Amino acid sequence: MTFSPDSTAPHIHPASDWRQYPSDPSTLLLYESPNSHVEVGIRRFLPGATPLYFPLDHVAYVFAGRGQFQSARGESIDAAPGTLIHFKQSWRGTLQSPGPLDISYMSCDGAPSGETPVLRDALTAAPLKDWGAIPTMIDGISRTAGILLSRDPDNHTESGIWTCTPGLWRCEVTSEEYCHFLEGSCTYTHDDGDVIHIEPDTLAFFPQGWSGRCQIRRTVRKVYLIR
Repeated sequence: MTFSPDSTAPHIHPASDWRQYPSDPSTLLLYESPNSHVEVGIRRFLPGATPLYFPLDHVAYVFAGRGQFQSARGESIDAAPGTLIHFKQSWRGTLQSPGPLDISYMSCDGAPSGETPVLRDALTAAPLKDWGAIPTMIDGISRTAGILLSRDPDNHTESGIWTCTPGLWRCEVTSEEYCHFLEGSCTYTHDDGDVIHIEPDTLAFFPQGWSGRCQIRRTVRKVYLIR
């Protein structure tokens, strides 16, 4: 098990074992920006009715438990393991759950919307759209594909599924990014030598400006939020 909040890219693996680390019993904070506009972590909702208000955009990937999110405007969202939900700024409502429900999440500046984007069965959702080859290859030819769940009109906040085939390439992170890896195997090596090993069920946050190399050994698939 790995919990590295002080890494150049804070990460935890496996995320599903998060409660083994000393923390608040309902929340494990992986990263928080100084101005509190970006927060990444894991949260457990207890059984029953939980009132919710998200003042910022809030992406949630459900990895344990079941429940139903009911918005103040009448939306009803069934949540089960594998569900990715992008709650837009100022979302308000209630979660009804028969048992504990665990999510990984990132909150950040975004924009309000009249609907809540939802993607189910993130591990197997298809079809994937070809997003082209990585342009900064060092060895091999890595190709990317994915599913776009949500994108703000100003392109500052985007969520969805991303996949990438094996290869070695230069990685320059231009936007803050939440990643919950669902399958595959790879290693990110920061320019200062910090190494981040990625396996299925790794939750990671890459800050803007992170730079190094990515070596993908088996095709990776992740849910993501960038801003």
